[in-house]
Amino acid sequence: MPSPVTAFERIKPIAPVDVYYVVQSSGVVGKRDHRVISPLYETRVQADDELTRLRTGKTRGVLSVWMRTASTEPPQWLSDVIMADGRVVRAPT
Repeated sequence: MPSPVTAFERIKPIAPVDVYYVVQSSGVVGKRDHRVISPLYETRVQADDELTRLRTGKTRGVLSVWMRTASTEPPQWLSDVIMADGRVVRAPT
């Protein structure tokens, strides 16, 4: 009996459980105003590289790298995830 899993499903990349991204904050103590200003990345190194790139631009506020861990299996993020090898895991539509 053939497998019910299609060839496309077998090669479809799976998003990582942990993702890293750059967040911009105003830097005002006691004020919670954060916004994500980068794609999601598979590794901390990728996010650090993006942080360095953004800091050379004219970005206001405080920039930092944050990490998030998925609470579901398999992980599904609301944004695309850039993997370490350059592949992109698309967010579910």
